[in-house]
Amino acid sequence: MLAFAAQAPELQTRKALTASLLSLIQEVGASKFACLFLRREQGSLVIDKAISNLSRQWYEIYLARGYDATDPVFQGAMRGGTYGYWNELTGAVVMSRAGREVMNIARDFDMRDGFTKRVMLDSGGVAIMMVAGLALVRTPQARAALRMAFDVFANEGARMLKMSAEMGADEEVGANRELSKTQLKVLLMRSEGLSNKQVAQAMGRHEKTVECHVTEILRRLDARNMIDAIRIATKMKLIL
Repeated sequence: MLAFAAQAPELQTRKALTASLLSLIQEVGASKFACLFLRREQGSLVIDKAISNLSRQWYEIYLARGYDATDPVFQGAMRGGTYGYWNELTGAVVMSRAGREVMNIARDFDMRDGFTKRVMLDSGGVAIMMVAGLALVRTPQARAALRMAFDVFANEGARMLKMSAEMGADEEVGANRELSKTQLKVLLMRSEGLSNKQVAQAMGRHEKTVECHVTEILRRLDARNMIDAIRIATKMKLIL
């Protein structure tokens, strides 16, 4: 788990992120996963995007029959924030006929056992993530590993989806991510390990001025923190 958490922020593609996750979840008996990113529509949360290895046939059945509204595991995680193995999540509720139906169909797709969790994203959004297989390992260590892996994967997946959308945007959006010469100088010195105070001293500026530059750098690069900003700037070849 620690290896996955350390590696995930360095990965650049969803394919690489998926491969890294699969190597982890296979250790607990899972072979399938889905990370569903939600958006608010008319006061309700609905599925917006997804990263998963589930078949297209499964999604067609799931959405065509409206199972997202009756799936007891999905609804429990989305509304109540509950998490855990599927039998734990369904054992405490009275399932409707439609709820039993979706769980039975999941078994037909080799999803007899699973673990689901709601993830509150660093960006402010919400994701529902699950892994499934024929029989999952049930130990405190496996439970803790899945919870942590879900948090890491969902946040990194959201970052990659956002980057993909931005790469497909027009040049005006790209221009908004350009940094001024002063901002590039601040970013370069921060990448070399200098603190805001040290940067201010080197540039002959007030520390508050440097802090303002850092805030603007994070905003323009849409970075979560300075480490993320350095990674993004390096990928964009703004700094070497």
